Amino acid sequence: MKFGCRTNRICQKALDYYSKGNCKKLLNDYQGALSDFTKAIKYNPNFAEAYYRRGNTKILLNDNEGALFDYDKALELNPELAKALNHKQLI
Repeated sequence: MKFGCRTNRICQKALDYYSKGNCKKLLNDYQGALSDFTKAIKYNPNFAEAYYRRGNTKILLNDNEGALFDYDKALELNPELAKALNHKQLI
């Protein structure tokens, strides 16, 4: 994963929320996961993987337009994130 944080502390906060979001998604707490991925992005707006995971969560919440935005942002930040493009094509 690529990180574009200003400090290690901010990067760690972003990773903490990203991890929490993944856990909540696994527990089918999609609203909680969405909130945590959004917080991860707040701490690190260049966190492509967090946009990708948030996009996946938005699909589960039937927010296809929001998911497309997140997939586009993930690809903009990391063009090598091909899995975002694959999911985008499924919408």
